[in-house]
Amino acid sequence: MVHLKFIDLFCGIGSFHYSFMRRGWECVMACDINPVVKKTYQRNFGMVPLGDICKIDPNSVLGYDLLCAGFPCQPFSQIGHGEGFEDKRGTLFYQIMRFAEHHHPRFIVLENVPALLTHDDGNTFLTIRDKIVAAGYKLGKRVLNCRDYGIPQNRKRLFMVGVRNDVEVDPDSILELDKFRKTSNLKDFLGRDFERETAFTLRCGGRRSPIDDRHNWDGYLVDGQEYRLSVADGLKLQGFGEEFILEGSETEQWRQIGNTIPTIFTDIIASRLEELLETNGEVQATING
Repeated sequence: MVHLKFIDLFCGIGSFHYSFMRRGWECVMACDINPVVKKTYQRNFGMVPLGDICKIDPNSVLGYDLLCAGFPCQPFSQIGHGEGFEDKRGTLFYQIMRFAEHHHPRFIVLENVPALLTHDDGNTFLTIRDKIVAAGYKLGKRVLNCRDYGIPQNRKRLFMVGVRNDVEVDPDSILELDKFRKTSNLKDFLGRDFERETAFTLRCGGRRSPIDDRHNWDGYLVDGQEYRLSVADGLKLQGFGEEFILEGSETEQWRQIGNTIPTIFTDIIASRLEELLETNGEVQATING
């Protein structure tokens, strides 16, 4: 049985943790600066994330096998200002590398928006790739869409997987996910007669825009009547079960939903890691912190 220790940087409400804990993997540190998000994380996982990553000393963190991070995407997003590393949030990537270079975990899994690949004519991604490679890792990448893996939401995300050079696993093979492909539709998934097959991308703002407005993402026609997604619908469309509880006001809950990583991605990547490690005989954690 594969048992990995991991850290959850920019953890949000815990998509990585949600998938990993079901496999018995152990989180040794999480961090996020949002106080409501931290309450949600504590409520569901029983641990309080640390705060500002810039103020965390890597020496204070136990050893781990896997570093995962859904680092802030606004500097690279098409709906943001596209400032990349010119935005102070863009430099948070270097905080990730501060931990990677200190502990040299076996694996790094990063998530962001697809626009990162083309930002600044591709130079932003090349900077990230070169930094990871220089730290002693092989790097794979792939853009994944929820709707291809059983959740009827049109949500594309970029995943980058780094594998330490001494580990006999091809990073691109971790992202070979064809066997996980599965079709679904809103009617079957949410149990209502939606006219659309697939949901719009869930967002943090713009809720309750007119249903025919290009900014609309939560309004649908169901049985010929206007229907607005509930918080429970949003959680399900991000892959969370009914047992998951969000803290904060309804506005804060939707912000948490819009910012999270669909757990279908974290789950299938974890499945691939397990499969490849078992195949290669690299089952037990190599770091005992």
